[in-house]
Amino acid sequence: MVGSIFDVAVIGGGIAGLTAAHHAALAGVSVVHYVEHGLPGGLVMNVGALDGWPATNAVAGAELAASLQAQNEELGVTLVPSRVDVVEGGAVKMLRGPDGTWRTRQVIVASGAALKTLDVPGAERLAGRGVSQCAWCDGGLYRGADVVVVGGGDAALSEALHLGQFAGSVTVVTRGDMFRARRSYVTRIAEDERYQLRWASEIAEVLGGDAVEAVRLRDRETGSEEVVACRGLFVFVGLVPNAAMLGPDVARDPAGFVVTDAHFETVIPGVFAIGAIRSGYGGRLTQAVAEATTAAELAAARCEA
Repeated sequence: MVGSIFDVAVIGGGIAGLTAAHHAALAGVSVVHYVEHGLPGGLVMNVGALDGWPATNAVAGAELAASLQAQNEELGVTLVPSRVDVVEGGAVKMLRGPDGTWRTRQVIVASGAALKTLDVPGAERLAGRGVSQCAWCDGGLYRGADVVVVGGGDAALSEALHLGQFAGSVTVVTRGDMFRARRSYVTRIAEDERYQLRWASEIAEVLGGDAVEAVRLRDRETGSEEVVACRGLFVFVGLVPNAAMLGPDVARDPAGFVVTDAHFETVIPGVFAIGAIRSGYGGRLTQAVAEATTAAELAAARCEA
């Protein structure tokens, strides 16, 4: 594998990575796409209907990922089901992982981010037993039940709206005094009496024996606590960037997200970062696609120069 040199390497199997590989291949350069476990899709695989995606009918995340992957195969993209642990700069970049070492001229890192877990007593012990991070996967298990969603962004409210199709009630807990989500989500929740909103609050403890039975809520302003009975707790409290493969020379913001220029290039020439790994990423799927297209076209053009 070390003997061959690809023009563009794309790391990460989410929609950003799939799109970057697609547009680089359309430009006519050789493309290798590294997808850990060989399962493209990323976090959108957990979304049953993508909001804001331009299509006449609802599109599932898995459906979109499968379509892009099929197109990439037809374009000749080489899929490598492997993790990349190290990206080394230079005129020819070296990519190192548990399954080998590869060389490439340009690198697009679209490794995304992982959902943060809730660091409170009981959360880890009851993970998979009422504590979930996928309402689309588990929502049907809570028909008529009381559930709690923690978080105030798009992901939290999108999942809360999906849970509303099954649950008897949905309590949304957010640390701030307002939501950060898109207005359409906020409006739909505010107008539906099944949703209870707990502002300036946090989960202090997850309670239950073999499964979730309740959560202990703490008011961040007064410090008072209250036990709220529920059968499910859905956690969407932010993301942790999957950026370990990029060394300490690559600039990051205080939260660990990768800093790039306006063309999504890092401080290492020829190494780009797009999507959820990038500082300043807006969080919308259409933005990830736009970033992927821009980076892929620039990387491919440099290979042809």
